[in-house]
Formats: sequence, C-alpha cells, structure tokens
Amino acid sequence: IGGSFASNANLNGGDMSVGGAVSGDINNNGGVVTIGGPISGNVNSNNGGSTVIAPVAAPAIAPVPVADVAAAMTGLAADLAALADTGGTANIADQNNINFASVAGADGIAVFNVSGSFLQSGTFTGFTAAPGVTTIVNVSGSSITVGANLNTTFSNVLFNFFEAETLNIDSAFNVSILAPLADLRLQGGGINGTVVSRNLFQSAEIRPGAFTGDLPGVPVGAVPLPASGLLLLGAMGLLGFRARRRAA
Repeated sequence: IGGSFASNANLNGGDMSVGGAVSGDINNNGGVVTIGGPISGNVNSNNGGSTVIAPVAAPAIAPVPVADVAAAMTGLAADLAALADTGGTANIADQNNINFASVAGADGIAVFNVSGSFLQSGTFTGFTAAPGVTTIVNVSGSSITVGANLNTTFSNVLFNFFEAETLNIDSAFNVSILAPLADLRLQGGGINGTVVSRNLFQSAEIRPGAFTGDLPGVPVGAVPLPASGLLLLGAMGLLGFRARRRAA
C-alpha cells in the first residue's frame, strides 16, 4: 500500500507494507509488517511475526505509480475484449450447471465473450481445457452483480470486466478478475486469485492463488513503466501480451 491504511487487517503468514500512516488495527501472525508513517491504531505481531517502523521522512515503501499502472491495465482490458471468441462451449442455459469447455486459438488462449447478466445467479461446475490453455472470459456490461457460485479455484482463468464501472460480487468467485474501471464491492464468499479494480470495498477475503495463465509476448522491458509498475503487471503474467498487442 503506497498511501495510508485506515482499516483492519488479519495477516496469516503474509507480509504487508504501508508507505503512509496506519490508523486501523493490524494483527500480524507470522509475517513482516513494514510501516513508513505514523501509527495511531494497534499493530500486533504474533507467532514469530515482526514489525518494522521506517522513518516518516524516508518511507521504505515507494509510492505506487498509479496513473501508469491504471493506464496499462485499462489498455490491457480493452485489448483482451477485442479478441475474437475462439469457439468453445459456454453452457449457461442451466443455471445450476454453468460450465465452460475451452477451445484454444492458435496462440494457446481460449476466449469467451459473454454478457454480465448470466452471472447473476446459479452454480459454476467448472472449466475444462487442454493442459496449458489459458481461458479469458470477456464480460460486457457497465453494472454487474455476480451471484453465481464458483467454489473451485481455476488459476488459469481470467474474467475481464472490461467496461464495468460497478461490480458487486456476492458469492465465492475463485478466479482472477481484471476490472480496471470498476468500483468492486466484494461482499460474500471471497476470491482465490489476482484482483485488479479501480476501487475496492472489501467485506470478504481475497486469498492466495495468483493468476498463472500464459499470455505470451515480448519481454517485460518493452513496456515503459516504472519498476514498481512492472512488478505489479508481471505478477499477473499479463505484461508481455499487452506489449505485443501495442507493438502490433
């Protein structure tokens, strides 16, 4: 977190870095918490955890290059949305048995283009794809509520809410999410995966399980972003794809 932190956090083995002030409570169970600003809340370190207080005048955490990362993520979402559907089967008629049979294109990536309305309710029973196939689900709609349960984790699946400005997730939804324009309200069930949104209002867990899909392209250094921005993009495994499409 490049700025201040005014909430409550429970860290079960993870690390947390805050460049600014902390006015909430942090329970640190086994990780390392680094804080660059003043503390008016409570920071408790247990089970071998530690807290590092950096001088306020020289924060240990560099600010996140928000504008650069936001522009890259917004462009990435638009690029993915422009991809043609690769012809897999999206079985969405039976809301109790929502499933996708992914068929990859020439680049090894499967693409589905769907409307956000089908996510309102129901149960996902899974995604099937050949080994090594990444599945992109482009979801249209400016205001979307996800009530369909997706309890199984699919680390090679990315839901791209490319035009959503309001995105409410009211169920377990264990895939990675790209929604750079959205105010995301995570209200129930939680997520296993990587999450990108404009703003995040969080009342449920985002758990480990980063996006592991393969979107090949040119080397990371081809995109002119500051180092911290490159790290954020590289964590999703998406940067090379964005660079390749910009070059094209």
